[in-house]
Amino acid sequence: MESLSMKIKVYFGSIAASATAILICNIINTDWDKTQLINLLVFGILAIASESLPVALPKGGYVTVSYSIFLSSLILFPLGVTLTAMALSGLLIFGKAGQEQPLYKRVFNASQYVIALSAAYAVIGFSGIESFQLDIQSFLFYLMAAIVYMIMNMTIVTIVLSLSSGRSPWSIWIGNFRWAVPNFLALVPLGFLLALLYKNWGPLGLLLLFVPLLVSRHSFQLYIDMRENYLNTVEALVQALEAKDTYTSGHSARVGKLSVTIGEAIKMNDEKIEFLKYAAVLHDVGKIGVSEVILNKQEKLMDMEWDSIRSHPVIGQKIIKGIKFLFDIGLVVRYHHERFDGKGYPDGLAGEDIPLESRIIAVADTYDAITSDRSYRKGRTHNEAVEELKRVAGSQLDPEIVDLFCKVVTEEVAQRVNAEHVPIV
Repeated sequence: MESLSMKIKVYFGSIAASATAILICNIINTDWDKTQLINLLVFGILAIASESLPVALPKGGYVTVSYSIFLSSLILFPLGVTLTAMALSGLLIFGKAGQEQPLYKRVFNASQYVIALSAAYAVIGFSGIESFQLDIQSFLFYLMAAIVYMIMNMTIVTIVLSLSSGRSPWSIWIGNFRWAVPNFLALVPLGFLLALLYKNWGPLGLLLLFVPLLVSRHSFQLYIDMRENYLNTVEALVQALEAKDTYTSGHSARVGKLSVTIGEAIKMNDEKIEFLKYAAVLHDVGKIGVSEVILNKQEKLMDMEWDSIRSHPVIGQKIIKGIKFLFDIGLVVRYHHERFDGKGYPDGLAGEDIPLESRIIAVADTYDAITSDRSYRKGRTHNEAVEELKRVAGSQLDPEIVDLFCKVVTEEVAQRVNAEHVPIV
């Protein structure tokens, strides 16, 4: 908690204080009896169990099947029961998930559950529905309440992520929305079914949904695992390339980072930045099909050897053609050596006919090539690289991307230099 900025601490404090006031008020106003205590015990245990079995998301954060439990509790019980059970689920997390969450994160999660559920309950209160019903009108209000909960939950989390990362809240919100919607569509129907079973058969009825809930969680985990396997394949391809060409070790990763820097500067959304990142990391993977003798040759290359080098974008496209965990990046890789004036290869595309991602990668690739050591020369300085980029802007490279890149990278270099107290060379 000490490492958090003051803005985040203030935000955490305000969320926790608001949630505490809401929770205490509703606990006091709830008519607690044996039935409500049993409801609290049953749904508290369910929620705690689901929160202890999260599925980690690729960009940080996680999802659980607790959404269905939250929804069913919201439409079945008084708000005091629901908020108490769900606050406990945020605080009491067991297993590996619990070990990864410090106390302040648990308090924040419990607090945002309380606030989001209270906002959702306001929709049900506005409808005048006093007990669980499944007519069309009631269903629509329950659905609206579920949507309000999702939006409030995402918004509260988005703000803290924006404060901690400095990124645009809207960009983060849209990225989270992309992952939240499939979870929402899968778990909301289970929430209604869970409420129906509990109302008619009590705790024993929940056993009928125990397996479907676990299957839902397992299916999403399999999807994440499959995606992770694809990313491992990407890393293996890059490592195979760098094992052949020792002089470009780390080049792909650096081009990936530089390309992401450009993507963020032009306000690409998270999905496109991820597209760009992996296309950039794989941009030279086609060199696997080029002889290492040619790749590491210190003398001037002959025409046939240059032809072999120039074949690597097409080879790269063929190698990664089947990698479609999020998108097909083959064309971006194929066109990263096209020139803005149309004199590049392999297809002689020009200007904006070249995909934006390919034009971005071309700038990042050129900068890193200039500043890195090669078998035939030493790398040049940052200032020399910027001067060269500006010289070829409009002919080899997209001039607008060059201007933006030079500005952003120069600012980053200056900040690093100031922090390290060393002169720019």
